[in-house]
Amino acid sequence: MNRGANDSGRGLTAMSAMPQSGQYEVFNDGACPFCQWIRARVEPFDTAHRILFVDYNDPDVAARAPFSIEELEREMHVRTPGGAWIAGFAAWVVLLRTMPRLAWLGWLLGAPPFRWMGPGVYRWIARNRYSLPGAPPRCEPHQCAPPSASVTGSVAGGRGAH
Repeated sequence: MNRGANDSGRGLTAMSAMPQSGQYEVFNDGACPFCQWIRARVEPFDTAHRILFVDYNDPDVAARAPFSIEELEREMHVRTPGGAWIAGFAAWVVLLRTMPRLAWLGWLLGAPPFRWMGPGVYRWIARNRYSLPGAPPRCEPHQCAPPSASVTGSVAGGRGAH
């Protein structure tokens, strides 16, 4: 795989064409309570079933990403149906635009001044994700429970910064 140059730090990375399912694949840690929490909030809005969260702890899944586990844990990475990679805030903007009832929010966050402030806000949320109101507590590394049956399906969670 040829990994392209990052798009000026905005979280966009070009990638050689790969077979795609027509879904946006979100690479994250399927055992993470925070990402399961996020998944539970995203799934009801994914009425077209265009988002597929995959667990990068599965060696076959990790092999599909041109990133190290450390990079995948640092921020959310999404592979688009066309094979391009998007990370962090930019990935959330794209995902929001795929959900009919939240598309307006994706367009708003992708416009100035939100798109300028968004990456910094994303990094702050990622660093403080377990302190957010209503967020689940942090689990100890390598001691997280695997996703329960209630969080599997077209969208499943992860431990990374999502």
